[in-house]
Amino acid sequence: MTKPISLKELGLNRTARVVKIDGGRGIVQRLAEMGISSGTELRVVRGKGPIIIEVRRQRLVIGHGMVPRIMVDPIEPATPDDKPIL
Repeated sequence: MTKPISLKELGLNRTARVVKIDGGRGIVQRLAEMGISSGTELRVVRGKGPIIIEVRRQRLVIGHGMVPRIMVDPIEPATPDDKPIL
């Protein structure tokens, strides 16, 4: 397992597994309602404007305030072309 990073550090079209959510009960509950919790696999689809991720074959929009609170473990190694989404 690699060191967890913030979702905002994950490059476009990269896949990762959620490790934890840094936040209070409200943000954790809101993300859980969207299907995002520890162990969830997701992929960044769009990083400009609203952040769009794909979770369980569904696309979701995540606010910029939530993105840095989602800590993930990248599934595949980074490439030199990867750029943070924010």
